Amino acid sequence: MPDGTPAVESIRVDPNRVFEQRRRVDRIERARLGRRARSFVGRRRGKYTRHRLARPGDHDLALDATLRAALVRSRRVPVEITGEDLRRKIREHRSPFHVCFVIDNSWSVHAERMVEKVKGVVFELLDDATQRGDKVSLVAFRGGVPEATVALPPTSSRARARRRLEDIPLSGQTPLGDALRRARLLLRGELLRHPNAVPLVVVVSDGLPTVPVRRGADPVADLLAEGRALRRARIGCVVAEVAEPEHGCAAALAEASGGTCLPLSALAAGLLLDAVEEAA
Repeated sequence: MPDGTPAVESIRVDPNRVFEQRRRVDRIERARLGRRARSFVGRRRGKYTRHRLARPGDHDLALDATLRAALVRSRRVPVEITGEDLRRKIREHRSPFHVCFVIDNSWSVHAERMVEKVKGVVFELLDDATQRGDKVSLVAFRGGVPEATVALPPTSSRARARRRLEDIPLSGQTPLGDALRRARLLLRGELLRHPNAVPLVVVVSDGLPTVPVRRGADPVADLLAEGRALRRARIGCVVAEVAEPEHGCAAALAEASGGTCLPLSALAAGLLLDAVEEAA
């Protein structure tokens, strides 16, 4: 491992604290089945829960809803069914996640070997995701450059994700707003190619941006603007806060994005135990 590159510390994590935030049913019909996120699927599998107007070429017709529509329209017997009466079934099933992890590998997080712990938390989460058929990607800060980079394009390979995570170096600056922007664009591009996934951004940071997205702007204002852009794009966001709540703007980012903020110790009980031992 190159000098100055933090290792991945082994930490036990509860992935449900992250993924349970996106388990409500969304209204988008997706093309592929997954194992975790509840969604509608445009295939003849899953539980029939509701109906919509039939499209040309649809074969999974809802007979009950079609007959009701014909009766309401014609109001006579025998009922004549026309094309405008046809309804198709909407089925509920599980859809795969596409999780983009935004990793804060700045020096401000490196205190007390925290970057190693952050990498350990992220590895456990992406390990859980890849085992469940989800895709993962990584966005981090570039060493010596005031911008973020896509450290790992979308993949379902656990080994590849581990290698890329290990190679993420320390960075002297914190372009957190730019990292969120790149995560949003990456997920939007991936969803255009594979519209079956449920998008989710997981930010592991102290919430202390130092580099704005636009030159001369306020880093915090740009970060919150990117959070609102995630919300408009209907991309879920979970912020795992590394620092104390009063020191960063992680909670404000979660509110702007319509997501959830929770302390890193809530994901990994071992981190809370470490903090107690240090205080003792």
